Amino acid sequence: MNSATSKISNSRRNFLRGNITDKVQNIRPPWSVNEPLFLERCDQCDDCLDACHEKIITHDADGYPCLNFSQSGCTFCAECLEICKTGALQGLRSDIEQAWNHIIRISDSCLSVRGVVCRSCGDHCDERAIKFTLLTLGRTLPEINTRSCTGCGQCIAVCPTNAISIHETIERSL
Repeated sequence: MNSATSKISNSRRNFLRGNITDKVQNIRPPWSVNEPLFLERCDQCDDCLDACHEKIITHDADGYPCLNFSQSGCTFCAECLEICKTGALQGLRSDIEQAWNHIIRISDSCLSVRGVVCRSCGDHCDERAIKFTLLTLGRTLPEINTRSCTGCGQCIAVCPTNAISIHETIERSL
């Protein structure tokens, strides 16, 4: 398959997935170096996939490791960091702040925002980073404490409307 055919295939795949911008944001495992360096260093050995107890490390469309929070979140156990021999993951096991620069966002499709009682995300947040503010008519508004949110993704897996997404806060310099 030549690169033109591959690009067409990827564009079609992205369109069918609802990504019409043709830019898929792959979320790399914790302790990943910046994206260009990650792609250069990662040899797609799958050691990090095998080491992940939560089984949230999967493959992106090109076979590189990425995170999928649909079933669980990251515990920052650092097993992926310890097993990586290529330098695609770097840092200290004890330094979770260096491990991750992601945070969640909650969209307007959140049940609580729409007036339906739901606090699944807050109930599953070990850091208690999601609080609910009472509004008029019994509605509650979820608010994220950006200082305590680790971006672990536990709340993503339990959200019944897929209203929670995860985003990079700053680009990694490593």
